[in-house]
Amino acid sequence: MKEMLLRSIVVLLFAASSTAIAQEFAGSESCKNCHSAAYNNWKASGHPYKIQKLQASTGPIYPVLKAQKTVGSQVNYELKSGIPTPPSGLTWDSLGFVLGGYHSNARFLDKEGYIIYGNNRQYNLPTSKWVAYTSGTLTKASYAYSCYKCHTTGPSKTKTTEFQMYPGIEGSWAEAGVGCEGCHGPSKAHTTNPSTKPPKEGLTTCNNCHARDRNEGTTTYPWNQRVEWQARTVNNVSTGFIRHREQGDMMLASKHGKAGFTCATCHDPHKGVYFVQGGLKASASCQTCHPNKQISGHDVLKTKAECTDCHMPFAARNGDQLTPYISEQSTHYWKIITDPVTMFDNLQDIASTATPPVTYKFIKTDAAGMSGVTLDYTCMQCHTDKNVTWASTYAKRMHSGITAVDAASEVPSAYTLGQNYPNPFNPATTISFAIPKSSFVTLKVYSVTGELVSTVLEQGMRAGWHNVTFNAGNLASGVYLYRIQAADFSYARKMVLTR
Repeated sequence: MKEMLLRSIVVLLFAASSTAIAQEFAGSESCKNCHSAAYNNWKASGHPYKIQKLQASTGPIYPVLKAQKTVGSQVNYELKSGIPTPPSGLTWDSLGFVLGGYHSNARFLDKEGYIIYGNNRQYNLPTSKWVAYTSGTLTKASYAYSCYKCHTTGPSKTKTTEFQMYPGIEGSWAEAGVGCEGCHGPSKAHTTNPSTKPPKEGLTTCNNCHARDRNEGTTTYPWNQRVEWQARTVNNVSTGFIRHREQGDMMLASKHGKAGFTCATCHDPHKGVYFVQGGLKASASCQTCHPNKQISGHDVLKTKAECTDCHMPFAARNGDQLTPYISEQSTHYWKIITDPVTMFDNLQDIASTATPPVTYKFIKTDAAGMSGVTLDYTCMQCHTDKNVTWASTYAKRMHSGITAVDAASEVPSAYTLGQNYPNPFNPATTISFAIPKSSFVTLKVYSVTGELVSTVLEQGMRAGWHNVTFNAGNLASGVYLYRIQAADFSYARKMVLTR
């Protein structure tokens, strides 16, 4: 009896605390004057655009951003932020909110706050396509707390007066999108007295959203610290992808996670990653902790593939897949399972406790709670005519003497700019690129302030893979950008000169 009473008191205190916190949100705009750099970086990232309330017939507003995305010799596309039009047959005036639209996909709520289902109701940014967004025979459904808790700041299951006009929304929130206080905690008192710091407790972990469906402590769903995988058929290939927002649980099942890494070990949480905005820290280079692991002469692309191309393949899907083994979100296991097995051999079925129970597929973990991705998502993303048995013969020795494997094709299928090697370098480095047809190629090096410091190449080139040497001469140590222009292809990468 005494224990039950104590539990009741704790619940009541938590409820009271939650109510008090909900009244103390000041809004991200209140952070702008004192924390302008962090605010501006956040404003250009994807977090503010997880959900937008539509204010006018002009539609949602996004920063104007674009980036060239290349994966091996198979994928090359330009990612642009924003949505070109409202869904087919609808107008911006007929919609209440837009979900996303920054880098992956966009979905929509009507004026009453209901999620809209049907054909051409989801826009996928990587492929610039309208696709169906369906859930059985439903044409609309409620926007549940389990969804908007990761799209908003100060989410609550309690419907405030402001949200009474939205019967489709389960509760309410303090600010649309993931604002400053979504991570730092309610800050109204801090804006009045800067010495009063925001209460970060319980709000600072990225895993609140970047690990699926913690479901507020209930046991209905089995996701907790597990990574869900969903089967698909792509171009007649039986395959599948990890569900989006699983980065946190993948890291927990990795050596990095076991070593105490956090997301902030590699990421600047205020900056985006999808449009090369500095979201990955310079100190996060793989070579910092893993020196001498390069595979010089690796002929997958003949472009000195980066560590992340294999150790963080794009095997997680949110908006769309690009090939049977490449989607648009990177994995965070880092471990490659080098045995000759596919991901179908790396799964286990786990049933929920719902009534009736639902069975989900999760990636296996070993006795230590660790896992990884299989060779179909690493080697076969480029070597499309091979299989995991072939890949395994090379993968087991990839960092211990092997220097080359068979190329996927003699002529590249896409324009590609590789990472310079070595990097960091002093004083010379090799820059590799691929062009699928004869083109006039310009390769230039710039300082981080945009000043041109060297024109490395400016001439017509035949189709194929090419290497050029850049000698830094008398340049000072620091970060430089090198940019290629060939036909309509333009792309830039960073390199580091150390004296």
